[in-house]
Amino acid sequence: MRLIRTWIAFSALIMSSLVMANNASDTSPLRVGMLPSLSLQKLFYRFKPLQTYLSRAMHRPVLLLTASDFGTYMYRASKYKYDLYFAAPHMAALAEKDSGYRRVSMFTRDLSGYLIVRRDGKIKKINDLKGGTVSVPEPLAIVTMMGENMLEQHHLVPGKDIKIDYSTTHNNAILALITGKADAAIVSSGIFDIAKPSIRNKLEILARTSSVSHLMFMASPKLPEQEYQKLKQAMLKFTADGPGKEFFRRAPYGDMTEIQDSNMQNMQRYIRKLKQRLPWAK
Repeated sequence: MRLIRTWIAFSALIMSSLVMANNASDTSPLRVGMLPSLSLQKLFYRFKPLQTYLSRAMHRPVLLLTASDFGTYMYRASKYKYDLYFAAPHMAALAEKDSGYRRVSMFTRDLSGYLIVRRDGKIKKINDLKGGTVSVPEPLAIVTMMGENMLEQHHLVPGKDIKIDYSTTHNNAILALITGKADAAIVSSGIFDIAKPSIRNKLEILARTSSVSHLMFMASPKLPEQEYQKLKQAMLKFTADGPGKEFFRRAPYGDMTEIQDSNMQNMQRYIRKLKQRLPWAK
């Protein structure tokens, strides 16, 4: 029943997208790729305000698209299946370097991860995790990579001193911790901060990873220059004190700003690890 309800909700969102497309104009849809870091229902619900705004700003229909996992999502981006590519910073940097994607905008809030444990559990410091299990998002997620780096800095080598249990989403990683399948979890600080109080009250933040630039929007090189400039201007106007007010009120992203060279340069170390985990990107 839960799966059926999720599919019904997702279908309704897709139908809403198609209705918007039919009403917006007769031009081809602007294909916006959505990083599958949340469940389908939550993902499309969260980005509905952006979809509505872009449809009006670009005077064309907008379709929100995603994939079943990060690897498939990135592969489709490398084949230019998206006009606007919403990606974690290391994925955006890789898309710029290897596929010619162009910078559009990014969120202002720094991206970091929390190492969380059960409040009533036996883990009181990081070294207590030796021999235990840590639940994390997908291996391609930058929060996962930052979390693994943090564990290594405490002499806990993943796969040797500690078991890493990869989940499909941040929420699933938290669920693994709550249900006792893991001794700790490493998840996005932003996602944890907006979790229900009933969940947060059961957990405790043990440590925080380093911080990097937040999620970015990149434009396909296949998008005509005039459309690219129009899209970039529209996205940079989607701010917390403007058209993006409702979106940023309910999402942990801060605001919208331009992507700087420094944001991309700081991603080089993560690009190397990312490519090691993506055989087709080597």
